[in-house]
Amino acid sequence: MKKSLIFLFALVSIATHAQNFEIPPLKQPYYDILEWKGIGALALSHDLTLTQKQVDLTMVSGEGKSSWQQVYNPMAKETYFISEDGGKYAYFLENLELKDNKVFIHQLSAAGNIKVMNLNFLPILKRIGSFSPSDLYLTDIITTEKALLWMFKHRDKEKLTTIAVSMTHHNFNMYAFIVSENVISSSKIEDQISWYVAGEKGENILFAARLHAGKEAGWKVKEYNPKGVMVAERVLEQRKTNFIAHARVGFGRRGSALLKRSEPNEKGTLVFANGNYFVGGIEMNGTTANLITYKMENQENGKEWIKVCESTCTNYNVKKDLEVGCFRMDEGIGWYVNSAKSEGHFHSFTSGTGIVSGSIDQATSNPSRLLTAEFPSKFVVELDTKWLVFDTKQFPTKGSLNFEYKQK
Repeated sequence: MKKSLIFLFALVSIATHAQNFEIPPLKQPYYDILEWKGIGALALSHDLTLTQKQVDLTMVSGEGKSSWQQVYNPMAKETYFISEDGGKYAYFLENLELKDNKVFIHQLSAAGNIKVMNLNFLPILKRIGSFSPSDLYLTDIITTEKALLWMFKHRDKEKLTTIAVSMTHHNFNMYAFIVSENVISSSKIEDQISWYVAGEKGENILFAARLHAGKEAGWKVKEYNPKGVMVAERVLEQRKTNFIAHARVGFGRRGSALLKRSEPNEKGTLVFANGNYFVGGIEMNGTTANLITYKMENQENGKEWIKVCESTCTNYNVKKDLEVGCFRMDEGIGWYVNSAKSEGHFHSFTSGTGIVSGSIDQATSNPSRLLTAEFPSKFVVELDTKWLVFDTKQFPTKGSLNFEYKQK
């Protein structure tokens, strides 16, 4: 049951460019904070001995935005937060991998409402073939505008099948559909590719896979609605890019990052964001490695890629493996680059020079950290006109949490 917070913020001091405030203590200690990008920060509190499993959630945002408190009662000792930028719903999952064919979820709305469901994957998978949940390899979990989406691979002696299962947010209806069937022994280009979610087009989901061969190199794209009906498909050619090979990894609060899934031998990662196709990767300029984002200028022919942003990868080491992941944001594209050391890059839709924000976790709980190199080592959330800044050294605490607003 949602509780009203009569006195959520206690003001401590007000200055021209900074405003300090605190959140009062609850019965249980505060122990962590998560950013729900585009919504605010979630302060978490619970019994540190886990004798009681109730978790209290307190939303902290900007003035004029809703702030609320909610509780949920997980059965598992650990839950996994899944969210995307500006999504109306986020989720706490009690298990990532299927357990007895099921996943137990706590759905959290931006207004602070919680719903709980135990999802059974077996009946829905039977509708598309003889796929046993125990034989599926989970590759990703992503929340989209209209649905929560799981991606799986199924391999038998003849085929590698890419399967998606979507659950619509508003009614928890589940839909399973086959994205691709690749013949394992085939030498055809379309059978040598690996599928992933490249973005959203309206309420539809865009799946992409890179075509590896010479003149036909590029990306195959399939568009599905949330109920698993294919709307369109096309091929985008790869021209004027000179990316070096990298492993494509998950980044942010999605299953592929939490599970540390990796797809080797990519040369550029395709992203659909802000109504356009982008592709990013690492190119060498002598001994300097640069992260470069290209934008497709003419979407009708799928051929014209224009360089729109770049930033230097200071930790690149030619002797180390290279990983690249991306996170779609309202302001631009967040990139994760890991070679000798991980680093976060932000490529804005409106600037040709990227921001390098320093070391960042692959499964980051603070994507706004990518947007600024200011406030190093602090948890920072971008609001409309200011930054919400928090020092995580306060955890764990039975006392108040101290925050600060700083003007941009």
